[in-house]
Amino acid sequence: MTNTVNTKPERYRKPDNAQKYDTKIKTAGLRNISHFLELSALKRALANIRGNSVLDAPCGTGRIDLLLRERFPKVVGLDSSEAMLAVYREMDNTRAGFLGDIFRLPFQQDSFDWVVCHRLFHHFNTDELRLSLLKSIAQVSKNGIVFYSWVKTPLAHRESSRRVTVNLHHIEKLINEAGLVLESVHYAFWPFQPKAMMVCRKR
Repeated sequence: MTNTVNTKPERYRKPDNAQKYDTKIKTAGLRNISHFLELSALKRALANIRGNSVLDAPCGTGRIDLLLRERFPKVVGLDSSEAMLAVYREMDNTRAGFLGDIFRLPFQQDSFDWVVCHRLFHHFNTDELRLSLLKSIAQVSKNGIVFYSWVKTPLAHRESSRRVTVNLHHIEKLINEAGLVLESVHYAFWPFQPKAMMVCRKR
């Protein structure tokens, strides 16, 4: 298996584009509504989770940082783009942001109580990469992981792009193979959107 994967599009490795990305996710309109729905799903996913530390990987420019800080005393971000991390740190100089490969995390086993992986799993279109991702982030977590996925619903499915929807039973199979148990699924806007947050605990 080849684990070194460019998990960040080349355009987000440029400082100007990283700044534009951060601005884009804060704009009004439909994009803002979509962001609100995603955060609402994440809030529901985190409602019954307790812990002192969380790894936000990939953290990007800090899309979910404030939400995580409301629930965890220690939040650590990791991203494969130095440009994105520069914006992440600029927004708050107390943020701990590390440059790294999510498939080869620079942390020891069980370093964090939880790992949150927002907006990455859905970019991978092979089970090899999906499973590798789940195993990698699970390894550095004591309790479990929360990750964002695109799940096939009766009204939302995509087969013709790189970001494809995946059947929930198939995702659960990968979760089990990674040594995790699927505890709950929180959709952003069922059944009209495929976006969902998966809460998985370690066995």
